[in-house]
Amino acid sequence: MENEVKQAYLKYFEDYVQRKLEDTLNAFSPDFNMIGTGVDEFSVTYQHSTELFRREFAQAPEPFTYQFKTLKVCPITADSAYVMGLVDMKFLLPTGEFEYTNNRTTAILRKEKGEWKIIHGHWSQPTEMQQEGESVPLSAVLKQNRELKNQLIIKQQELEKQNQQLKEMNQSLSKLFSIVSHDLKSPFNAFLGITDLMLMNFEDDFENKEYFQLRLQLLNDLAHNLYDLTENLLNWAKLNSNAIEPKYREIPIDSLIQKQVNVLRPIWQKKRITLTEEVPVELMVNTDPDMLAVIIRNLVSNAIKFTYPEGEIKIQVSNEPTTLSIKIVDNGIGMTAEQLKNLFKNYQSSRGTDNEKGTGIGLFTCKELTNKLKGNLKFISEPNKGTTAIVELPK
Repeated sequence: MENEVKQAYLKYFEDYVQRKLEDTLNAFSPDFNMIGTGVDEFSVTYQHSTELFRREFAQAPEPFTYQFKTLKVCPITADSAYVMGLVDMKFLLPTGEFEYTNNRTTAILRKEKGEWKIIHGHWSQPTEMQQEGESVPLSAVLKQNRELKNQLIIKQQELEKQNQQLKEMNQSLSKLFSIVSHDLKSPFNAFLGITDLMLMNFEDDFENKEYFQLRLQLLNDLAHNLYDLTENLLNWAKLNSNAIEPKYREIPIDSLIQKQVNVLRPIWQKKRITLTEEVPVELMVNTDPDMLAVIIRNLVSNAIKFTYPEGEIKIQVSNEPTTLSIKIVDNGIGMTAEQLKNLFKNYQSSRGTDNEKGTGIGLFTCKELTNKLKGNLKFISEPNKGTTAIVELPK
């Protein structure tokens, strides 16, 4: 008996999932009634029950997959039995896929004219996602799909933004390496040219003091340029590999600035620039001294580059209540509003007042290091009047 009942129920269920409507209805007794999965799915007559099944088949016409976890048969009388099952089902709806898990199905079967027929069915799927008139959760799946689509659109937008950033980064890197390769070759070629010439004319010009002094000055200038370029490249590489993090400690700001001024002394003295420092004596600052040294050295070097011979540069430090403000003020060639706007948009550099060259890496390095120190870097400038670089660091 139990095997016959189970086979009859499994035959009904297979016809049901394959969406064979007439074969499904044929499994029911004329006395069939049901409690279904929809909010309004309950019936006490065969006719009403078949209407509900027709509605479900219209809303979900495609066959679906299923897997019984358990299926038990409990005899009631010699010609009736109670069936209990636990099944997972996956519907393919017009609005998308929907999966019912742990759907509990129960039925009472009765033997009529030698065949087991279903006289009552009860399917206990969750109904909270279904609206009245739905045998399957069409609206819920549609809403779920909209949410997934919105999430997908957001992810696509994020990827597009990242791709654009990568594209811009690659373009910047290509330009950077083009600049660097050119600017590294030029001083080395000059080095080789000058030393070759000195070696060729060594015996003839050995006692010519002015000749050697001129060429040694050229070599010294080239060495300074190479040093600056190499240092900026190393700092830039560290920043872009995230290998550099601040190491804070208390330092006297006047001493740090004086060291950077002394490093650059040969360059600003060569242009006969007057450089003055307005820095509080022994003012202690909690910062990363190496990072701040690179920032100040680069900004002062930039000021020297764009200040005319016999011009003026001032380094001013003010101790504000919440910030430390460092200003490098020059009376050089200045910048237009357009140049200020595009200052950090690309690696770009102009020749200085004494035809000095650069790569534009220095300013980017200053900006990144200032950000690492949780500070702010800004510029105020006017053509033919000069530029003020301002570094604001939190205390």
